[in-house]
Amino acid sequence: RQPPAPAEPSLRAAAPAAPASIAVKPLLPAARVTLEGESDSRSWAFYLTQDQAGADLDLDLAFQNALVVMPEASRLTVRINGERIMEAPIASSDRLKRTSTAIRKGLLRPGPNTIRIEAVQRHRTDCTIASTYELWTRIDGAGTRLSFRSPGQQSRLRSIDDLPSVGADETGQTTIHIVAPGATRAIAANSILAVAQGVALRGRYSLAVVRVSEQLPERIRPGLLTVLLGTTKELRDLLGTLPAEAGAGAVLGFVAHPRLGPETLLVTGETWPELEATIARLLTGPVSRPTNVNRKTMDTSSWHVPDAPFVSDQQVLRFSELGVPTQESSGRRMRVRTVIAMPGDFYANAYGQATLYLDGAYSDEVLPGTSHIEVFVNGNVAATVSINAANGGLFQQFPITVPLRHFRPGINEVWFEAVTLTRSDLACGPGATLPGKSRFALFDTTALAIPSFAKIGVSPNLAAVAGTGFPYSIASHVGLIVGRHDLANLGAAATLLARLAQRADRPLAIELLANAATVGNRPAVVVGAAGQLPAGLLPRVGIADNVRNTWPQREEAVVVVPEADGTAVFDAVINRFQGRQTTPEHSGGSGPTTEAIRERWRGSLGGPLARYFISFDQWLQRTFELSFAQLRTPSRAPSLYEPAEGTELIAAQATDPDTRQVWTAFVVRQENNLEKAVDRLVTPGNWAGMAGKLTAFRSGQDNHVISAESTSFVMTRAFSLANMRLVFANWMSSNTGVYALTLLAACIILGISTSLMIGRLGRRS
Repeated sequence: RQPPAPAEPSLRAAAPAAPASIAVKPLLPAARVTLEGESDSRSWAFYLTQDQAGADLDLDLAFQNALVVMPEASRLTVRINGERIMEAPIASSDRLKRTSTAIRKGLLRPGPNTIRIEAVQRHRTDCTIASTYELWTRIDGAGTRLSFRSPGQQSRLRSIDDLPSVGADETGQTTIHIVAPGATRAIAANSILAVAQGVALRGRYSLAVVRVSEQLPERIRPGLLTVLLGTTKELRDLLGTLPAEAGAGAVLGFVAHPRLGPETLLVTGETWPELEATIARLLTGPVSRPTNVNRKTMDTSSWHVPDAPFVSDQQVLRFSELGVPTQESSGRRMRVRTVIAMPGDFYANAYGQATLYLDGAYSDEVLPGTSHIEVFVNGNVAATVSINAANGGLFQQFPITVPLRHFRPGINEVWFEAVTLTRSDLACGPGATLPGKSRFALFDTTALAIPSFAKIGVSPNLAAVAGTGFPYSIASHVGLIVGRHDLANLGAAATLLARLAQRADRPLAIELLANAATVGNRPAVVVGAAGQLPAGLLPRVGIADNVRNTWPQREEAVVVVPEADGTAVFDAVINRFQGRQTTPEHSGGSGPTTEAIRERWRGSLGGPLARYFISFDQWLQRTFELSFAQLRTPSRAPSLYEPAEGTELIAAQATDPDTRQVWTAFVVRQENNLEKAVDRLVTPGNWAGMAGKLTAFRSGQDNHVISAESTSFVMTRAFSLANMRLVFANWMSSNTGVYALTLLAACIILGISTSLMIGRLGRRS
């Protein structure tokens, strides 16, 4: 049964004020988008309702550029649905430039629309390759938007399919505010978590955060979706009245609330079991993908179009399919980017190679030797090929090897970069940086060939959780443990589960549990502040139990000391990093004697035998890329993690020894910062940074990743000898010490058996 269309007058009777409206619709997927180098572009999708697409709209654009950008030769172009609607010189280095243009009627359409921003930039004076990295233009999220000339033209959302048109705010964030009068009751939790996942999935939001409350929000703003969730009695007590349809049965549809505006989703029924059934049928059911069915693409439309193709086996991807058209470049550095997605059981971190078959050409002005082609995967240099011909050349399916170890489960960014220098660049005369004759051409027939790779799950592996939600993406039921059953914990858990559902491309069957003892034989997710979690829970995911008491009380403030004490503080820091104990003699007065220093060094080197051993180990590393460290057996002794200074959130994963199920915990230092810390975690940059068995997120610093000493395999596919051969090859490549010992043992056995066989045949010399 389709959700009925509730009558508006019944809600307006409770509050006669005119419905609120929003006059602008932000467009950027983040707080700002940066275009770098001599040529760069970004494209993504934004969604409109039928009424919004037919409204009178203006496009507002705000940007600022680097001082070294030459305004006479640099242009910023905006295209919507393939049509150029704005072009402006890049000439605003001292302030944020704002410009606006009207969008012609009929250009926009209901549903998805694409916007593409292109920048062509040239340096004022410098002709070196390094100078191309100084060129940038930042598009501002607060000033780049669609403006409604008549805000009253907007109307309420009509169906669940209109959820993507809610959009985001000026930072790229969409807030799903679930108003549930009975939220603190245990019976309401599963419905709240299901609604959060279903809305995030069907809304296709780039960054969705969830807030749970028992009262209406104070104001509306762009990128805010209000969900009224509860039984008819609870919502009637909150709102005063409900649509007439709510008295006849469950309702899931949009209403125009006087204070909350047109983007208000009403989910109600007589009882909570009836609510759960309605949510499953109308909201999460249509996007529930069977676990044994592979998807074809991974949704990236909110920040990159086209969507990333999902590579589940051997496949060849042409650049034309990846959204990279045939193009020519007259600059010194041409960069194009695309995205592809790998499955959660992708296992090729040490074995296998993809091949980029390049179709392109370069002119006879390009200098050989200094010019080259590079391929980047996830920000790492994966391949470099020199251009050696002196009179130009044509690449026809030229193979470039790209190791698979640079790829990871989930979305992978692939950059192709051509660096072309000419004699005019070396001379750098007047006008040398201006666009001229094309130097390099890239054809869309270029293809990236992904070979067959090993497919088996690895645990612990936070990168798989961040990439595709694995192993929760293939679990029939998932247990959830929160630090406390309150609104903040529910909101934080709903935000995390919404992100996991988006990565898994299916809503997860979540059951909120009272304690860890009721998890049973299913994977579990733990969310909460350190001080809220029960004793004995943190050690199960590799975190010391005393962290519950010591971490929240830790003072993270920077201590400012008088200048006279600066030397002592400096010495203490240096000694700590060098592994030495600070003594009164070291901190002040006379320094250590020559003999004391000599004895300390003699003790650290371990004598002549140890020095020869170290030299031999270094020779092995230089010659064969082997070391004695690779022959060591990983320690099985549990090492429990204690957070370093500045750590605000810990993501940790471990396998339960009894059930062999995966447990993943997201632990925040202080409970009053729970929701904000989780909001920062699910931002694209932080979320993609999760890896290993534990990732510690430090405020203002890089994430700290701890790799697993030992891992276990999770079978995700039917047994296949071909797949197991690849699994074995990758495992051997990751454990070179074991491989060397196995090879040595095989050689010894072969030698002994050959000697015995020759002896039995009487051919011994």
